[in-house]
Amino acid sequence: MPRCRAVFDPTRMQSTPGVTAALSYVVVSGMRSALVLNLALLATAGLYSCSVPWTPSRTRSYLPDNSWPTIVCFGDSLTEGVAAPQSQSYPAWLQRKLLASGYHYRVINAGVSGNRVTDALARLQTDVLSFHPKVVVVELGSNDVGRTSVTIWESQLAVLVARIQQHRTAVILGGLDEPGLNSVYRAVAARRDVPVVWFTSNLWSRPGLWGDPHHPNGRGYRVVMETFWPVLEQFLRARTH
Repeated sequence: MPRCRAVFDPTRMQSTPGVTAALSYVVVSGMRSALVLNLALLATAGLYSCSVPWTPSRTRSYLPDNSWPTIVCFGDSLTEGVAAPQSQSYPAWLQRKLLASGYHYRVINAGVSGNRVTDALARLQTDVLSFHPKVVVVELGSNDVGRTSVTIWESQLAVLVARIQQHRTAVILGGLDEPGLNSVYRAVAARRDVPVVWFTSNLWSRPGLWGDPHHPNGRGYRVVMETFWPVLEQFLRARTH
């Protein structure tokens, strides 16, 4: 079934019996059969179209929406926090660290497992720029190895960083210091004049920090956060002076 979204015309809603109820049910229903039936009702009323792609945000935060500036952690499974409870992802640890250090920032976890750089580009506006962040921690690329040519995903990553910088937002590039990856991160960091931090560099020499062969556990994600914290704090201190 194609991923689509409802397109609203209030005048048609008012003149079409049962459409409002159908739309409400679509929003809350988890049953595929009911969803298909109600989308058919919406299409009949001219309120539903598959011509507009539906890209729901999968971001999450650890504080209520408030007036504090935001920091967005943008990436794949290492950002989402796979192999650990949601409360122990590195963005969750970052929120605790900020509060304990007296920095009033709201952290947004915009990690989606399995994302390649091209996937992240597609959701950049919805999941990152819409929050008007002051800092974005970008961690991407590991899912491109063996699937996307190095030239292409390096170029895509540079474009992604540049688009964030166009909004006068600071960028920290989180990379993996591994063959086939590290040279790309270094090249993008130099091209866009941003710092690169090796996310997992402090995990290998310490036992008990991995949840599975590819992802840290909760304690490991805390080490990840502490690894890039000094770089992030430089940005935060610069903003307060």
